[in-house]
Amino acid sequence: MKIKVLATDVDGTLTNMKHKISVKAIEAIRKLEKKGIPVILASGNALCVLKTLKNYIGCSGALIAEGGGVVEYKDTVKILGKGEEARKALTKLKEKFGDKVEESWTNPYRWVDVALKRTVDKNLILKVIQNFPHLKLLDSGFAYHILDKNVDKGKGLKVAVRLMGFKIKETAVVGDSETDIEMFKVAGLKIALANAPKQLKILANHTTKKSNGEGFTEAVKLILSEKTWLK
Repeated sequence: MKIKVLATDVDGTLTNMKHKISVKAIEAIRKLEKKGIPVILASGNALCVLKTLKNYIGCSGALIAEGGGVVEYKDTVKILGKGEEARKALTKLKEKFGDKVEESWTNPYRWVDVALKRTVDKNLILKVIQNFPHLKLLDSGFAYHILDKNVDKGKGLKVAVRLMGFKIKETAVVGDSETDIEMFKVAGLKIALANAPKQLKILANHTTKKSNGEGFTEAVKLILSEKTWLK
């Protein structure tokens, strides 16, 4: 099946570990768009951040924010999870660890997810989260994300693709972390970056030789090689 749309993670995929976006990655996205392949940004970040990034980069695809908890396309917003319990967990974490818990500045703009800086050991965070049966903890490598167990990027991708009028098997995905696993389980073509964890590479059809933005550029060259991908 021919690839008609691409979904990409942002941090660690389009950027380096210091959140600096790759100019080569931006150029690669614009090549895809010029060829008629719209690009979806899929991130744990808040929708307002992704909308700004989309406009400056030049993407025309949907947006998958908050790890799949929020999907937007042409001003239609779908909220796919609940955030009340995550905020209760945040309160418990602050009671237990005090000022060691540092929130992302984007939390006031989130509907579903609570994002924390990685200032407390992950195992200690998990011990608290285990008292909330409807929550899970994801580590993007950049931040911890506390969110509804029913939310993931794979479900968000299905909604995004449907809003755009495509089929999920016509979709390619590029990613680099455990937060991308569910997208890799449903997409037609899966490309993991060299800096991705083993569990993501196992699901991938292809793993790039390079990391971060250079790896993404490598992935785009593969997609634009005009091969027909079957899965």
